[in-house]
Amino acid sequence: MHNFNEVINRKGTSSVKYEEMDLKFGKKELIPFWVADMDIKSPDFIISSINKRAEHGVFGYTKRMPEYYEAIINWLDNRHNLKAKRENIEYAPGVVFLLNMMVRKFTNEGDKIIIQPPVYYPFFNVIEGNNRIVVENNLILDNGKYIMDFEDLKNKAKDPACKMLILCSPHNPVGRVWTREELEELGKICIENNVFVIADEIHYDLVYKPNKHIPFASISEEFKMNSIICTAPSKTFNIAGLHSAFCIIYDQEKMDIYRNELGLLDLNRSNVFSREVTQVAYENGAKWVDELLDFLKGNMEFVYDYISKNIKGITPFKLEGTYLMWLDCRGLGLDKESIDDLFINEAGLALDSGYWFGEVGRGFMRINIACPRSMLKEALEKLENIIN
Repeated sequence: MHNFNEVINRKGTSSVKYEEMDLKFGKKELIPFWVADMDIKSPDFIISSINKRAEHGVFGYTKRMPEYYEAIINWLDNRHNLKAKRENIEYAPGVVFLLNMMVRKFTNEGDKIIIQPPVYYPFFNVIEGNNRIVVENNLILDNGKYIMDFEDLKNKAKDPACKMLILCSPHNPVGRVWTREELEELGKICIENNVFVIADEIHYDLVYKPNKHIPFASISEEFKMNSIICTAPSKTFNIAGLHSAFCIIYDQEKMDIYRNELGLLDLNRSNVFSREVTQVAYENGAKWVDELLDFLKGNMEFVYDYISKNIKGITPFKLEGTYLMWLDCRGLGLDKESIDDLFINEAGLALDSGYWFGEVGRGFMRINIACPRSMLKEALEKLENIIN
């Protein structure tokens, strides 16, 4: 059994989460709960595979062998009931890289792209930074649960300038795992209006029972051909620094376009260690992931119960998926600057501010619960003392 509660000192390891707090929050000595990586060691079989490969001592240009693809194919099938072949899968350095590539290759400057705020903030950047136009189909908070606004989506998708929708599934930061019915309705609207779907499914393994992740492309042949899935083992196995993402493209013409661009950028070769750990993770990781999910669910319930019982003015949301918990701080009666000040300067905590995820996130905060329980307990006690 992995010791998920082991406290790991990450200072001095070039960790963005620890070493860039002064740039983001203006202070270094904070307890970090912001960047979406885990303060948990990767599993032993990954560490052993890296050590074994390092001992070889030669790190030349590296290709992806058939075993790499087979590991991904089997994982997609066994964990997510998604059928794919080797020709449907291609490497990428990261999911945000993939989002940029898909926007650049499959839309034109001036096109409109739909997103569903409050949503992972790089979505805004990859659209606006590539001279496209953001169209916000805001989620609705209905009786403590976020749902999609399909009427608004229908109206916005009718605009001929809307060429693409970027779907976050499972959703970051609100923690929803979309049901088959929700995805079917979204997909139907997109097909009827010639809107292509890019599905960011990087959190696809991090789903708590009885919820189940439904890969967008698994729903129907039409959905499969009208979408691209972007995902990675990075969140699941805490290997984001190894740049080990991939995309699943069933439309061969689109795959050819992507592969050609990847080659032109000379990014079509793997990092020697990312190729290794992707294969090893998917070949050996099922039991470890199940244990991780039990631990994370326990952390989620701990945070939910602690805040609900002890901290006035903050309402936590129970997670269906991801390890990123959404906190409604509007009950504190503070503006966004004052909420930031309370968390950063008074409580000494670094969380993601809700407004980073769009204006509809104003008054909220996102906390990363993928860490030893002791870290969460210390943070919540600090917050309780300041607020109460």
